[in-house]
Amino acid sequence: MTGNKASFILGVSTLLFFGIGGVLIIELVQDKSILQVAAAGRTFFSQLLIGVGVGVVSAALALWIITRKFFKDERDFYYGLISKLNLGYGGMVFLSLCAGIGEELFFRGGIQPLIGIWWTSILFVLLHGYLNPKNWRISIYGVVMVGVIGGFGYLFETIGIFSAMAAHAAFDMVLFLNMAKKV
Repeated sequence: MTGNKASFILGVSTLLFFGIGGVLIIELVQDKSILQVAAAGRTFFSQLLIGVGVGVVSAALALWIITRKFFKDERDFYYGLISKLNLGYGGMVFLSLCAGIGEELFFRGGIQPLIGIWWTSILFVLLHGYLNPKNWRISIYGVVMVGVIGGFGYLFETIGIFSAMAAHAAFDMVLFLNMAKKV
């Protein structure tokens, strides 16, 4: 499977699975309209601007951690995974947007109102594999990511859902672009 086809399938799957899951939780469990969630908060443009800023700053923190010498084995492992996808820049942007939109609809819009910011953040980081009792290095990263993802949760609550989506997408994009230089 080519990198473009793999990134397309992965991106669309993430967008549909998490996005539809989030919408269903919002509509059926929370008994709200997805339009209510989308309309809440600041203006769309200000949400995007704030979200991108938070995402880039958060990614800089993540890059600082993963570029430390003690993190070399983990960094090499993740760079290897990304290089197998053979992503071009378009694939990186597409995957970042799909993850930002789909996962934030699910975790911020759907799950967070039910279990709170911090439990949602821990669940998110656990599902991404960054809290691992068998690997203290990745767990250090995971603990920092709980804080970052908690920050995305506060963006959702204080700024709006699009700010969390933009922060997530910008975070992923910065990390992908950094990895592209290394692969």
